[in-house]
Amino acid sequence: MAANALVVFYSRYGKTEQLALAAGVGAIQERANIRLRRLPDLTDASVIRADAAWTENLDRMRREYIAPREIDIQWAEVLILAAPQDRTAEMELFLDTLGESVRGKIGLAIGTFAAEAAKTGLIVGAVAGRPEDATAAAREAVKRAKGVGRG
Repeated sequence: MAANALVVFYSRYGKTEQLALAAGVGAIQERANIRLRRLPDLTDASVIRADAAWTENLDRMRREYIAPREIDIQWAEVLILAAPQDRTAEMELFLDTLGESVRGKIGLAIGTFAAEAAKTGLIVGAVAGRPEDATAAAREAVKRAKGVGRG
């Protein structure tokens, strides 16, 4: 049985996007179905436009990803969440919107917000930093979800 894994990330310059993609690969390696979603920016548009690299990456990411939707959260058995170490406001806002719909689901926090993720009722594992760590951790999260579903 394939698990459904929702990969939700926030990235400005692409580094966290790479971690999210690496985690997505790990989920696929465990035969999960995946959806990739990028959180919208909370920063004022004028600040973003003043940074050429951020603007360029944002234009590309807006073409390649949509924001997570309620239907994605309901669909997922695993939530893989990634945000930069120093930029978690977007992720924390997203976590605040989850409510009871994620209670008991398997979660993976790639970044420094694992405690906030656990408050949602997700069963959270945490990993930081390197793509290979994100890949391995996502594989384990999917394995756990498959084990929970077999009960």
